[in-house]
Amino acid sequence: MAYQLGEPSTAHISLDLERQLEFKHEVEPPAPKTLLRSTAFLDGLRGLAALFVLIQHYIGHFDGNVHEHGFGENGNYSFASLPFLRIVFSGGSAAVAIFFVLSGYVLSRSALVHAREGKRDACAMSLVSAVVRRPIRLYVPTLCVTFAIAILMHAPFGALAEVSWAPPKESLAAEIGNWTMESVKFFNPFQLHGSNKAWYTYDLVVWTIPIELKGSMLIYALTAACIFSGLPVFWSVLLLDLTMMVLLQLGRWTMGCFIGGLILSYLDTYSLDTGFLSWYLTQRTQTIIRHVVFVAGYYLLCQPAHDGHPEYSLDTPGWYYLTLLTPQGYDQNQYYRYWHSWGAYMMVYAALRIEWLQQFLNTRPLRYLGKVSFMLYLIHLAILNIVGDAVARMLGQVYPTTEESWVNSLLYIPDIGPAGLSSRFLLSLAVTLSVCLVVADVGTRLLDIPSVHFGKWLVQRLGLSVKASP
Repeated sequence: MAYQLGEPSTAHISLDLERQLEFKHEVEPPAPKTLLRSTAFLDGLRGLAALFVLIQHYIGHFDGNVHEHGFGENGNYSFASLPFLRIVFSGGSAAVAIFFVLSGYVLSRSALVHAREGKRDACAMSLVSAVVRRPIRLYVPTLCVTFAIAILMHAPFGALAEVSWAPPKESLAAEIGNWTMESVKFFNPFQLHGSNKAWYTYDLVVWTIPIELKGSMLIYALTAACIFSGLPVFWSVLLLDLTMMVLLQLGRWTMGCFIGGLILSYLDTYSLDTGFLSWYLTQRTQTIIRHVVFVAGYYLLCQPAHDGHPEYSLDTPGWYYLTLLTPQGYDQNQYYRYWHSWGAYMMVYAALRIEWLQQFLNTRPLRYLGKVSFMLYLIHLAILNIVGDAVARMLGQVYPTTEESWVNSLLYIPDIGPAGLSSRFLLSLAVTLSVCLVVADVGTRLLDIPSVHFGKWLVQRLGLSVKASP
């Protein structure tokens, strides 16, 4: 399918804006002791995104993947396909873009805060320390979880059901050997990774982890280049804007999302957008603009998405022309990544600027989801295999191709309700999600938090830790 190439956005450079920013920077330098507001609510956004990934990977057991179709597409009016609501059931791809934008923001924030306060030595040390800690943070929990999955493939009574893409080896020793070789090959960052590239058979979702590492190193390098080059903040942000737009046009959406997060970190740390808007617009107008950005980003994140089926989007009312505007750098398996990337960028910006949205994301359940989100992301496919499938079959979700088992329809309940709200799905999700959260909580305590502590201990031993100001 040939797409029409959309026109890239052009950055309108206002000389007046540049002068205002430079003037403000010169005559009103921020106080060294100024503390920026907490962004803990972003943990809630990350947790919500991880939950969407889990739900999308589970709901297909119950609705025949109707949730992936657009509302109004060829007569489809499924509840799970409703605009805006559909992200709950098919938001996994959108969630990945959100993860990458959040990473770009969070990973650059500490260094930019130090730079803003004029602490260049602390800024440099922060970046060097982060380069050492980041691979530990990403790879140690991932390798531990996937090693456990390799062991479970040989557990008695078929605890982990066999899947077509990863049949178990003839022995546990052979499995461990295969896990070792595949891990060394897959997690090598000096190669291309992506959802349309080679899969890591022990946990399919970890295709994002090497990308997280490469994106992290890109953010550290760009942050250092912008800060230590002496380039004014205004021009640094402008160049980053242009870089992000070019990458997204060329189909390099993963790195484009990371740079988008870095741009948002600049805007937030130096209050660039709020400072500019307050010169020209009333508070009410600013609020309206931010909510328009929120709604637009939300809409873009809800694009009907399924690898190899751009017609899901093309045939959905409200998405035909947007789909045609997808740049040619995206093939039929990645067509939705372009608008998802822009949607993620806009959504994170809205979260940084809209108070009620921050309050929602800062609620205890979402903050908790954010705390365990990394482990929930890593372990959910295995738990869906072990627990989710069994619970669904136990409640009566049995197909002609389902393997005979004593658990089939053991606690049968009628399946009442539309796709996304059917009785079997909701009950199965409640049980399976509870188990996922317990395992994710344990994994966070045993693997995730210790890996963070180990990284901090290592940089301290290497003399790379940033010393607190007196």
